[in-house]
Amino acid sequence: MTQLLHIDDLEIAFEERGALTNRPVRGITLSIASREVVGIVGETGCGKSLTGLAVLGLLPNGAVPSGRVLLDGIEQPHDGSGSARGDVISIVFQNPGTAFNPVFTLGEQMRDVVARHRRLGRAASTAHILEYLGQVGLPDPERIFRSYPHELSGGMLQRAMIAMALLCEPRLLILDEPTTALDVTIAKQILDLILSLRDRFGFGVLLITHNLGVVREVCDRVAVLYAGRVVESGPTDAVLKAPAHPYTRGLLGALPARHVPGQPLEAIPGTVPGNLLGLAGCSFQDRCPLAIDRCAEIDPGLEPIAPLHEAACIRAGAR
Repeated sequence: MTQLLHIDDLEIAFEERGALTNRPVRGITLSIASREVVGIVGETGCGKSLTGLAVLGLLPNGAVPSGRVLLDGIEQPHDGSGSARGDVISIVFQNPGTAFNPVFTLGEQMRDVVARHRRLGRAASTAHILEYLGQVGLPDPERIFRSYPHELSGGMLQRAMIAMALLCEPRLLILDEPTTALDVTIAKQILDLILSLRDRFGFGVLLITHNLGVVREVCDRVAVLYAGRVVESGPTDAVLKAPAHPYTRGLLGALPARHVPGQPLEAIPGTVPGNLLGLAGCSFQDRCPLAIDRCAEIDPGLEPIAPLHEAACIRAGAR
């Protein structure tokens, strides 16, 4: 498969009054090939959504990024100027209920996207939008086109948002928690829809999620983030069946599906560090059941564990 996106040593810091106040992303490297689905997982505060925003050139004011984001080998500007977003890269935001403007119909908002990126007349633009509303399985696309966001269910809004993201036929689709606000049945339908559309249109997918079940369902590869770094990555089956990093094992151990009836549900003690500036040693050491004295001194990089499988831990694989 041809490499589509390459994130090379991405760092993001926040600056206030000329001084750095936090560094939530600390050297992420990640690649996605055409037609490939790559998931990034981790707790809140690990840098998942910021990584997706950096790819789009949509970082908040005050963010100071370094490293490179390459699309087809061409470096993309961090400030979004000349960005490929919309034409080549699109995003489906986490909550479709708040991502759509409540005072305009879906058709009006989708027309704005087409007008920004395609030279189509009003009639052609409407026909194009109705085609994609149908492609995502929405019944009666004409009614959806005329509807306001509050008139549709969460699942229908999510499908409409996917349709809007696909209007300009992107080559990379970023999905930020696409099933969080949906019930289990609708979430399964959305995941099946994404895979079906991927097969039909051939785009690559960057999936941002907390849900390891979703990763198992749809992802070819997975990167586990902790404190702004990739601590384990590899083919999905390899990482989930034989996790090498204690953090990955902790996430898997907390899944209800792995819970033994009558026993307490496993949990990772503590929380993700709030400020990553000046951290010494391994950032997971305070929460790690396998930590030793050397963990306070060494901040390990990714090392091969098996073919295409890497982990950043001096005790990788230890139990």
